[in-house]
Amino acid sequence: MKEIEFDIRLTAGELFVFTMHHTYSSASGIAGLVISIGSLVLCAARFKYFDSTTIMALLITGLLFTVIQPVMLYWKSRVQVKKNESINDDLHYRISEEGIEVSQGEQQAFVKWYEVRKRKITKNAMYIYMSPIRAFIFPESQCKNNFNEAVKLVKDMMEKYKDYEPEDDSPEETDIKETEGKED
Repeated sequence: MKEIEFDIRLTAGELFVFTMHHTYSSASGIAGLVISIGSLVLCAARFKYFDSTTIMALLITGLLFTVIQPVMLYWKSRVQVKKNESINDDLHYRISEEGIEVSQGEQQAFVKWYEVRKRKITKNAMYIYMSPIRAFIFPESQCKNNFNEAVKLVKDMMEKYKDYEPEDDSPEETDIKETEGKED
């Protein structure tokens, strides 16, 4: 069984890059950029025809998603890294054919492959999503020499489990199944 292990301690910069990627790769992020850039272009093209209030409104709208939001995301990333103990300490990851195990001190969590929703690979990191907003962040610089190996293992396991549906053997359903075939 193949296993890859490494420790990760996220920095504010790495968390910021993830947050920017997550925010601006969505439809709402792209729409925000289009609105901001459109406002700046409109302001520049029609500057002499607009009154000062319109120019200010267009400038604020133009800067909202191109400058203001990225600055706010960076600030939020810095605060989160400083205040969140689970980010401040090293997280130990073990990626295997069974799933992804993450541990920190006495705490431990395990994610099975069928629970992984998607993965994104960027130039410097891999993001593994368990929900639309919850993801493991694997910066290439912190995965030692195991980054490419980890990417391949994650890809292979996600492909293997893409159509997997876990069986639900709750006691109520088991009782129903057992009594359906019996006659009184």
